[in-house]
Order: sequence, then structure tokens, then C-alpha cells
Amino acid sequence: MHNIEFLPEELWYPAVSSYGLQMPYTEESDCVLTLENNPTPNQMQPLLLSSKGRLIYAAAGFRIRFHCGEIEVTAGDDADLKFVSGQKDLRGAYLYAVKNFFAAAPITVADYLFEYPIYNTWMYAPFEVTAEKVLDYARKIIASGLPEGTIIIDDKWCDTYGSWQFDRKKFPQPELLLQQLHALGFKVMLWLCPYVSFNTTAYADCLQKDLLLRRNSEIYSLQWWNESSACLDLRKREAIEYLRTKLERLQALGVDGFKFDGGDSMYYLAEHEPDKQSYLWAEFASSYNYNELRAEFNGAGLNLFERLADKRHSFGENGVQSLVPAALALGLGGHPFIAADMIGGGEIKDLQSGIKHDRALFLAHCQIAILFPNVQFSLLPAEILGTETNRSVLELLDQRRELWPYLAQLIARARVTKEPVLRLLEYVFPNAGLGKVTNYFMLGDKYLIAPTDKPNQKEIRLTLPPGKWRYDATVYEGCQNIVLPADYRHLCILERLSYQS
Repeated sequence: MHNIEFLPEELWYPAVSSYGLQMPYTEESDCVLTLENNPTPNQMQPLLLSSKGRLIYAAAGFRIRFHCGEIEVTAGDDADLKFVSGQKDLRGAYLYAVKNFFAAAPITVADYLFEYPIYNTWMYAPFEVTAEKVLDYARKIIASGLPEGTIIIDDKWCDTYGSWQFDRKKFPQPELLLQQLHALGFKVMLWLCPYVSFNTTAYADCLQKDLLLRRNSEIYSLQWWNESSACLDLRKREAIEYLRTKLERLQALGVDGFKFDGGDSMYYLAEHEPDKQSYLWAEFASSYNYNELRAEFNGAGLNLFERLADKRHSFGENGVQSLVPAALALGLGGHPFIAADMIGGGEIKDLQSGIKHDRALFLAHCQIAILFPNVQFSLLPAEILGTETNRSVLELLDQRRELWPYLAQLIARARVTKEPVLRLLEYVFPNAGLGKVTNYFMLGDKYLIAPTDKPNQKEIRLTLPPGKWRYDATVYEGCQNIVLPADYRHLCILERLSYQS
């Protein structure tokens, strides 16, 4: 165990999206954090960063206890543990981590995934997706005035888990469907996971090739959210190449890329090296420029487009309230390119329970997501909440288009620097007393973004950072509290003046 004392007014930030709501940790914090054997359904970088330019990192992970102004660090391998100081501030600590601990190669995720929205069939046609429904979905997107983009055909497009082949009853002519979607202006990605259903041809093939996880000498039955399945052992190069060959066949049909689901550390046994399996899944995903990933461990800097875990249709901690803090923490984990889940929430339990969708909540989620590197829809606003909501969504997309040149610059730089696109105020304005702000954020170093994110919200209360700030036609001096009107239909954006990017 190693003990580290807090410095005066020091704040610590986790590079773990699921811990975003807890940050920052202070001298008063009394809690335990697990940064190994990832217990969350999202991304985890085994890294803690300090507002005073310090950081803690271990590639294999560690555990932390904040107690009585001390940080107790326990790592399975002390030689793996790195404690670094002297980096001045949060940004300095992050850039040190980029240089020393993150994947170095530039990120080459397709520009198209950022410039245009993603539309995912999951909440639109859960478990019952068909070629007819996908084509109808694409036509409704265009008819509603939404821009074309990328369609992700989610779960149940394949005949069995592990076959990675279209179900010919649901998709009798997949190549034709792909041609039709491309003709309408869409790219197409397919959902997949590393699991293989028992008692199938795919299972027999993987068994014969010895590609599956075992427990002792028996094939391991892995319980995930849909069923108990066998699972590819991603430590075996043959398993990776087997899957790559399957995906090449899909690409030959016209598929542009893949949504890599599953791979969560929590589903593996200790003997399977859970975090290594999760990392290898992310590493495999990173070899595709059209990719999406939700769960991984120690994948900072890899060529990945990341999505936050499924959110509830709620203003609470499992819904809208979690989006900004989770995204800010994820950015500190070396993942600048992210989406705030499907707008309105991507948790299928909400649909199954018959929840009634709320217009204000849908728009709150939309305006938070609108300046993320990617915007992702599933439910279509015109269908679930009518033309007025659809019009408001289109107006929010207009705000994104206005700032797209700056956002595109940030994305281009982040490909090399790995710096977050969405930034904590502490990251941009160190030691300005804003280190605990996690409900509004900076877009790069130039724009302060303050979404309307609460039920029945009438006003937005802000503490401005140093400098001069323009909101509409008014210029405000920094370092003061201001109150602005809240509007679910229009995102509050303040521009930093006299600033050179």
C-alpha cells in the first residue's frame, strides 16, 4: 500500500466515465474506487489526474481509498504503479499521460462519423429488426428533415450469435439493402459481440478450431445480458483472425463498419484475464475506421469512437444528469471522440415498461449531445413527440452546423494530441475556483456550453471563468455569477473573446 497526502486545495479526477458523477475527489472525500477488473459497463482507464499536476497510473489497474486527506493506493504489482508529480496543473498531468502511457498512433476514425449523425435501430426496432424496417427507418429520417448519416443495424440482424451472417429470413437480400441505403446517402454499420451461441453451427466451428474460452477443460458458459453463451478467447490470435475473416465477408457485401458491443470485464472469470480480454476487444475494434465501442480497459489513445453506456429516459443520475460528467471523465481517459448514447435514452427497459417519453427530457438530452463529436439518435423525434419536437431538434442541429468549423478543427487536432474535445473548466482555467463544476463544460478552449438539463428549468446559473464572454449581443466580464434564461429548444453557448486558438 502507498499513501499520498493531498496538497492544499487539490482535486483528483478519475479517467472512468461511470465515476464522472463522483468527481472531483477532495480532502473531504471518504470512498473507495476500483480501477481494475472493471466493474462498470463503460470505459475505464486506470488513471487518476490531479488539479495540481500529479497523476497515478498502473497499466494493470489499482484500488484507491480516499480517507482523511490521504490517498491509499493498492496495486497488484507495485512495479507497475506510477506516481508522477510536477506537471503544474490538470492539463499538464493529462498531457504527460498522453506522452507516456497512451497509444501513440494518430486516431483515424472516419470523419463521416463526426460530421453526420448516427441512427441506431435499437430503440426503433428492438430485437425485431428486418430489412424492411431498416429501409423504412432510413426513409423516415430523410422525410423528417434530419440529415443522412450512419445507420447502425443493431442486435438480431444475424441468424445466431457467433455466425456473423445475416438472417436470411429477416434480410433476404442484404447486399441489395446495403446498396439501397448507400443510394439514400447512408453509411451502414452492424452490431456485433464476441459471444457464440451454444448448439449452433458457429459454435461447432469455433469448438473444432479451439477458439473459445474454457474453464478448466470445459467450454466456459458466459452469462451476458441476452443469454449464456460461449465466448471467443481474444488472447488467441487465431480467434481474432477468425472474426476478422467473418467481418471481411460482410464488408465485401457493402458493410462500412461495426458497433463492437460486449467485451465487458465483468463477464469473465479471473483466469480469463478480464481486463486483458476487454482491452483486446477494443484493440480489435480500433483496426476499423468505422467503429463504435462502449466498454474497454486501458485503451487510452486507441483509434476508437466511444459511446456512453445505455441511459434511462430520466433526468436523474442514470439519465440526463450523468451525461456531461461521464463525458468529461471519458475525455480524461484518452478518448476524445464520444457520443452521449442515443438521444432520449438507449435503455430498452424503458420501452419494455411502456414509459411515456417527455418532450423536455428528449430535448435536454439532445442539446447536451449536440456538440459532442457525434450525435446519435434511435427514436425519431417526429414519431414519438410530434412535429414541434422535430422542429426543435432541427434547430439544435442548426446550432451544431454553426459551430461545426471549430468543432472540426478540434477533432482534427485531437486525432494527434488526444486532447479532450469536451473539457472540464479546471482543464482550461486551472486554479480559478471552478474545479468542482461538472454540469457545464468547455468546447475546446473557446466556448462555454451550459445546457438546460433539469426538469421544469427556467434559468441557468453560471460562474464565468476569467476573461470576457459573449452571449447573444451581451458581453460579460468573467469571474462573476450570472443568470441566463433556460430553453430546451436552444443550447446556451458563450463565446470567449480576445482568445487565440
